[in-house]
Amino acid sequence: MLQAHVYGDFNSSHGFLRARACWTIQRFAAAKFSNRDNLKTAFEGVRVLLLNDKELPVTIEASFALQSLLQKQPATKDLLAPHVGNVIQKLLVSIKETENEDLTYVMQELIEKYSEDIHTVAVPLVTELVKTFQAMLEELAEAEDEDNSSYKTMTAMGILNTIQNLLSAVSQNKKIMPKIENILADLISTVLKGGIVDYYEEIFQMIQILTALRVTSVMWNVLFQMYEAFKNDGHDYFPDMMGALHNYATVDSSKFLSNPQYIEIMYNISKTVLKKQESEDPQYNALKLVEVIIVNHRGKIDHMLHMFMSLALDKLAQSVQTQELRAMALLVVVAAIWYNPLLAMHLLDKYKLPNSSESVVEQFFNQLFSDAEVFIGIHDKKVAVLGLCELIMHPSAPKPFEHIADKLIPYFITLLKNLRVAYQLRREEENDESEEEEGEEAGEEDEELESEDDEWDDEGTEYLTKLEEFVPGDMSGMFDLEHLECFDTILDDEETSPCEFTTFKRLLEFLMQNEGGHEVLMKCVDDDLRKDMESLIQYADRETDRKRSEMIEHQG
Repeated sequence: MLQAHVYGDFNSSHGFLRARACWTIQRFAAAKFSNRDNLKTAFEGVRVLLLNDKELPVTIEASFALQSLLQKQPATKDLLAPHVGNVIQKLLVSIKETENEDLTYVMQELIEKYSEDIHTVAVPLVTELVKTFQAMLEELAEAEDEDNSSYKTMTAMGILNTIQNLLSAVSQNKKIMPKIENILADLISTVLKGGIVDYYEEIFQMIQILTALRVTSVMWNVLFQMYEAFKNDGHDYFPDMMGALHNYATVDSSKFLSNPQYIEIMYNISKTVLKKQESEDPQYNALKLVEVIIVNHRGKIDHMLHMFMSLALDKLAQSVQTQELRAMALLVVVAAIWYNPLLAMHLLDKYKLPNSSESVVEQFFNQLFSDAEVFIGIHDKKVAVLGLCELIMHPSAPKPFEHIADKLIPYFITLLKNLRVAYQLRREEENDESEEEEGEEAGEEDEELESEDDEWDDEGTEYLTKLEEFVPGDMSGMFDLEHLECFDTILDDEETSPCEFTTFKRLLEFLMQNEGGHEVLMKCVDDDLRKDMESLIQYADRETDRKRSEMIEHQG
């Protein structure tokens, strides 16, 4: 049918019929082409019209037809590959002339499909996209028609999203990225200094991509611009800023600490959010940023630790808070204890609760132990285990055994049992993804873990049930909670971070050598808890063997 009634109109002298032919191809793009030559004819007809037709409506319909073919006919990708550069250039012209938002989606489709081939045109493409965006900003500043302004704004957002896709495609290219970065610096500055909040989300995502692998002097300057934008009118956009701020705090630690203003910016932003924002999400992110900074700069920010801890303790002192937010505030303090047990406990003891003479230390640990099940993610539980182990094993840090003796070991066991389940869930998910590739190796691993099956059945069901109580939605696996742990720290690197299970085993060995501490902490441990401890010690040994085997395998 297409051959008999449509293909001929590609060459019609009437623009309407040429456009209609392209429109028809869109509608039949998902059809099964039994003859590859017919698909090639459809593609060539669309491509030629897109690149060469003088009628703008024809080139627009041809662009949409090409997008449909790329989406529905995989063979189209190879057919277009030799022409993709020319098509992108033509699309740029069409976007400038029409300011059509849908054309930006066609551009994004091309960048996604040809991410490996886009490098040669990346710099001129970004240059033209930035020029088009800035021209739209000028037009928007003068526009009086509200409907037209809204349409232009959406198209401008589409351009920024296209730039983001392009950045993602070439982010590993060390030759191209500095050039692109310099081009985008002016665009970022225009939006942030101009307070053009409509584009803050896209701009912050762009900054996140630009700082993901390295942070140049140009991008460090952008941090100051972000801070000024935040102070002026950007409080509501803090969650969108979080990814970029995380990069600034973690990608280049030495540079981050070389200028006191950088960490002061992080502190001031977090403090402002915690004091002025009423919704939970920004506050949670602010506390997470604080925790990331504490963990990733262990031993290097002693002068700031009391300020960061105070942010969390002030939040804990407030009466209105959700379980998740309270858990995040608790985690900041535990991270500080892991950072430096002696200093953190000194600061905790000095903190004064308003209208209360009760010990903050006692209140903190009571709350921490009662919220053991509120620590949902792997990272949170791991930090809690490592932090308390550091406190108990530190030779000089105060040991508040009289306050926590009857709760400490049960607390460790609860966290570690849940962690064991969480790790197994994650490994099963990874195994499911690579089951066909691993074959016999997966079977061997299953056999090794077979002795734990009964344990897993009970613990796993119990753990997932508790997760469902705290987090709404589909809980077929805890790793749907990406928003809780997407901002990683040095403790999330399994290859280099300490193992919480072997650390707990070291703690028990330490207590055996310390008769006083051992007696105080172990007197409340019943037979069931002792069995759990033995099981966790065995798991720690297996983890040690597994990591040793992986290291040997990695070394060849």
